[in-house]
Amino acid sequence: MATRRLTDAFLLLRNNAIQSRQLLAEQVSSYSSSSPLNSRSMAAAELDELADDRMALVSGISLDPEAAVCVTKRLPPKWVDGVGEIQDDISRIKQKTKELASLHDKYLNRPTLDDSSEEEHAIEITTQEITQLFHRCQRAVQALQSRSRNCTEQEERVLRNIVSSLAQSLQDLSTNFRHAQSDYLKRMKNREERSKHFFDTSVPLMDDGEDSTLYDRGACRGSEENCHQLAGW
Repeated sequence: MATRRLTDAFLLLRNNAIQSRQLLAEQVSSYSSSSPLNSRSMAAAELDELADDRMALVSGISLDPEAAVCVTKRLPPKWVDGVGEIQDDISRIKQKTKELASLHDKYLNRPTLDDSSEEEHAIEITTQEITQLFHRCQRAVQALQSRSRNCTEQEERVLRNIVSSLAQSLQDLSTNFRHAQSDYLKRMKNREERSKHFFDTSVPLMDDGEDSTLYDRGACRGSEENCHQLAGW
């Protein structure tokens, strides 16, 4: 499941964040203990403002180079942002797919088959948007795989699981999307065929042979009645 595969990533990022904050707190404590009282207050205030670990490298606190390298190493991997972007696009695909299904139902359930260019245009645009999102996600996942070269062994394992999870999610969404498109085309074809059969004036109401038979039967019954009337005279 995608949730289980993302657990390792969550634990890795959480541990990185905890270690970074601990290191930053140690640096601030060391800095404040060797500074005047006013400087200590400033250091405490600065620590509160450094909720984001990356701010430690650009703040006014003087961290020695070795500590800065440690903080940088413990920051979340760069590919984390790419994972977030792909997940956002997957959410957009799900939402757009729901919108497209609603447009399909509205278009197929309209009372007449009159031309509705506005609805057709909306369906076309939404379909194109979903297709573009799929292509963008596919490229992003491929780019994500290439980033494993600069990862540690643990990060590479986590990244591999995340890529597999994202690829499976996209595959499932793509399959559902194709099935929905196929079902829509079938429903459209069936509706058009029923409408064509109903309004086709070339189809006779009854066969010519059946029409002649009914006429002959009526004529015979009429002749028989005439014979009885003549016999009664």
